Amino acid sequence: MNVECCVCDLDGTLLHSSMTLSDANISAIRILQERGVIVVLATGRNDLYVKDIARQLGISTPIISCNGGLVRWQDTGEVLYSKHLPSPTDRKIIEYCMAKGYDFTVSSYDCIYHQKNSERVAVFHQYNAKVQPALRVPLKEMTQPDAMPLGKLLKLFIWKLNASQIDEFVQLHNPDGGLTIVSSEKNGLDIMAQCTSKGEALRVFTEKYDIDLAKTVVFGDNYNDISMMELAGYPIAVANAEEQVKQAAKYVTLSNNEDGVAYAIHQYILGKG
Repeated sequence: MNVECCVCDLDGTLLHSSMTLSDANISAIRILQERGVIVVLATGRNDLYVKDIARQLGISTPIISCNGGLVRWQDTGEVLYSKHLPSPTDRKIIEYCMAKGYDFTVSSYDCIYHQKNSERVAVFHQYNAKVQPALRVPLKEMTQPDAMPLGKLLKLFIWKLNASQIDEFVQLHNPDGGLTIVSSEKNGLDIMAQCTSKGEALRVFTEKYDIDLAKTVVFGDNYNDISMMELAGYPIAVANAEEQVKQAAKYVTLSNNEDGVAYAIHQYILGKG
């Protein structure tokens, strides 16, 4: 492959199910960078929750985060692209989730907001306990919507919704398709501004830096990765990917727990099969 850029999803793709990076994947990503390939992380996570992963990989390029709602340089904090949840819709959704007692988080530029008795927030506490203080995720407990920067929120994530709860949410808050609602993990729902996608963020990034999408590799596993795969010349799905993701891919590599990204880099990109 003649590759200029490699874009990699994190959860379920580059990371093992333990949410850790393997030595094999770190080594393969670093080899690509040494060969002059631009490596970009693209994730449903807030980029505040990606800093230590980028450090381990030696990545200094902008990160596509919040499912494409934000593209930001990590060293300078410069925002290349962003999309915000519209107001007053953001307030209505937050009030609805509070009234329902849902376990949900809200992503802003500076922190992640969480409910008082959230179980979901444990993943951030576990992460923060392992990383350097400067790389920890800033967390704030939600009190009321007005305490958050309404109109400047990037994403809302609701955890552990069943099918009927998802249907009700969509009917109430997105009857006309004014929001983007996707699944980035099982039992999780991401709510963003209309037309937010990893694919659109990737298009903006590649245009700004004159990167040829036909010479771009994309690794993914879930539905929110399909928009990127449809743009890239070399879309690759891991073996544990959703079936629709595999159908959008040109190649299927090993699973995330089998270092599928590293395998594909050596097999297809570096040609060391």
